[in-house]
Amino acid sequence: MIDAGTVDLAAQKLKCRYSEPQRHYHTLEHISWMLRALKPDTLDQACETIELAVWFHDCVYDPVKGSPWNEDESICVWEDFADSTQSQVMADLKPCVSALIKATILHRLPDVLPEGLNALEVATFLDLDMGILSESAEAYEKYAHQIRQEYSHYPTTAYCAGRIKVLQSFFSRERIYLGYDADAMEKRARCNVEGEIGRLRSQETL
Repeated sequence: MIDAGTVDLAAQKLKCRYSEPQRHYHTLEHISWMLRALKPDTLDQACETIELAVWFHDCVYDPVKGSPWNEDESICVWEDFADSTQSQVMADLKPCVSALIKATILHRLPDVLPEGLNALEVATFLDLDMGILSESAEAYEKYAHQIRQEYSHYPTTAYCAGRIKVLQSFFSRERIYLGYDADAMEKRARCNVEGEIGRLRSQETL
């Protein structure tokens, strides 16, 4: 059994991290959205693993240092917490949650998965993390603005070029979403991403 005080302290630290001033999109709102969108009935016991990954995957977020530093540091925070619980359950979950967080670096299914984690669980988690791409045009526009705020240290031309490169890396994939029932999400996401690329290109020429 995990000590309640250890869990409460970790929860408070996570809330503080997700409330840091450099964050505009990668906040508690993003975490809450992912948790609400998670469907426990389709994943059985895997939900505990995914929920932990949701909470810890962006707990370290420095837009200046970027990826993969953020993900690697987030994994360290997660593993330190898992060790601090002195729980065999957490020890068993540790490599699975770490693998989920690491998968957000490239947002692709890893070639090798730890025991206890399958491809559907990874796909579910990654699709949750990218869920904002398939939201309404208004919600997507808000998200795009929040990302720009997080990267305000870049001048317009440099930001547009970098952001277009990131968006095109997703748009050029055969599938943005990896789940088996994401056709509607896929269509909306591609429409939103294409629209943002167009807006960014127009800003580059100003």
